[in-house]
Amino acid sequence: MKKHVLITRPNGQHQALASALQQQGYAVTHSPALAIEQTFLSAAERGFLLNLDSYHAVIFISRNAADYALSILQDFWPQWPVGVHWLAVGEATAHVLQEAGITPDHPDQGFNSEALLAMPSLQDLHNKKVLLLRGEGGRELLAPVIRARADALDEVVLYRRLCDSHFAWPAERVDAVMVTSQQSWECIASNVPADCAVIAGSERIAEIIRADGFTVVAAASPHDADMLSAIQSVLPVSSAG
Repeated sequence: MKKHVLITRPNGQHQALASALQQQGYAVTHSPALAIEQTFLSAAERGFLLNLDSYHAVIFISRNAADYALSILQDFWPQWPVGVHWLAVGEATAHVLQEAGITPDHPDQGFNSEALLAMPSLQDLHNKKVLLLRGEGGRELLAPVIRARADALDEVVLYRRLCDSHFAWPAERVDAVMVTSQQSWECIASNVPADCAVIAGSERIAEIIRADGFTVVAAASPHDADMLSAIQSVLPVSSAG
């Protein structure tokens, strides 16, 4: 019998991972832990976006931030301003920007706030302004550090994450569940059986899940290849078919 894997990524962000798992011989179910909801921008936030060319660096903190920001920015900027350092938290976010004609820098590995803060363009920020495009809540590491380095940090909150009211744990036995954020874990933790393995998108998330008493393996990153590699270490392909 095939090993059954539950993916909990938001709608629209699971297809490639599901396909990769199926190709390796796993049975896959997708049930989003989180729903993503666009926020209403204040006049000040819209002003930040209208003055994009005044920033030394513009940071897209996630794929969702890139998607929502571009849907607004493309109306304001028929041509992207020059001289701006475009920064993405990881490859998936960078890919969204590249498709819109922006060439961003992103960490080679890590794909988190710490890796982003180590980027060369975020080191010497004296007399420079930085714009952070992000979701509501999340880790509070990036903004304080940049604010201490830069002349000014402006922030635009583009979306919020809510527990998806339609989430349902499958009736069939689930051998492993994939979790890529602390909030998604909090939304589903009460549904996860004690004997279900958990694949976390980072060691930080794994520590939180481990503290709740679950068996968890931390992937090197939440990217598809790393999540696939992590689950193969728990449920090898040879036992999946």
